[in-house]
Amino acid sequence: MRFIQRRNSKSLVPLYSKRSFTFIEMLIVTVMLSVVSLAVYASLSNGIKIWQRIYNKQAQEEELAIFLDRFSHDIRNSQQCVPIVFSGTKDTLAFGTVVNSPALQMAAVGRVSYCYNQEAGMLERGELDYSQVYNGRTPIVTHSLKSIKSFKFQYYYYSKEDKEYLWKDECNKEMPLAVRMELESWDGTKNNAFTRTVSIPIAG
Repeated sequence: MRFIQRRNSKSLVPLYSKRSFTFIEMLIVTVMLSVVSLAVYASLSNGIKIWQRIYNKQAQEEELAIFLDRFSHDIRNSQQCVPIVFSGTKDTLAFGTVVNSPALQMAAVGRVSYCYNQEAGMLERGELDYSQVYNGRTPIVTHSLKSIKSFKFQYYYYSKEDKEYLWKDECNKEMPLAVRMELESWDGTKNNAFTRTVSIPIAG
């Protein structure tokens, strides 16, 4: 071991004592900083994921509430008018109602359609004003819901033959007394079931 002699001193001091850190000490500090950094990153990453999950869930619930309110408004204002007829199956529904006409810049009679795409897991609302229906235009999608796992329309009728009220999976161009929408949506953690039943005031 090499030694040096301090000025005005007869004692000898090891040469390595003049250094600040040894290689082993620096290596230990680096490893400790790495472990702390990984812990902080993991905590921050998990926090961001939890926040995104909560935010996405709340946004999806708000979007669904707006969609169901729009559906209720459409059904309550539904009406029969030529050439727009009330038609529906388990996956699709189309009827005449009040829509916002881009040509007239005001509310006018038109057709609204709801269509569920099972493969894409998407429910879409489309609308046309009366002139667009007359010209055979393709419905303009105004609202859509994603992550829909299951969906079904049902129609409420009074059966004169059975003399009772029944729910049917299809309507035969006759306006029903009410329409029920049943769906299940995926929020990232579980399926949530929703049901909305809306009566038609002018039906009967």
